[in-house]
Amino acid sequence: MKEIMSSNVMVQKRFTMKKMLEIYQAANRLDGATYLYSRQKAVEATSLSKLVSFLLTVEPNTTLKIIMEGNDVEPKLNQLTKLLTNEASVLRVKRKQLIETTESFQI
Repeated sequence: MKEIMSSNVMVQKRFTMKKMLEIYQAANRLDGATYLYSRQKAVEATSLSKLVSFLLTVEPNTTLKIIMEGNDVEPKLNQLTKLLTNEASVLRVKRKQLIETTESFQI
């Protein structure tokens, strides 16, 4: 069954290129869709050019939402949130919202 989870993190400092590549690689290893959302802008984390452009616009002290959709996303969300902990502090993790559909929705 597909599920959607999100985590809010507060960005402490700007992302380095190395950290951006780590986020991109982690998102590509995960089975499912991973989105980052901040200030009414969203990007799928599996597109490197879009991810880099998006993360370059994220200012320190900005809230960044990580949204994951797929099967068994909680450990994957924890892994990605842990990857961001050097650059950001975790504010809140929103628990499971189950969906029983074969279709995805667009943000």
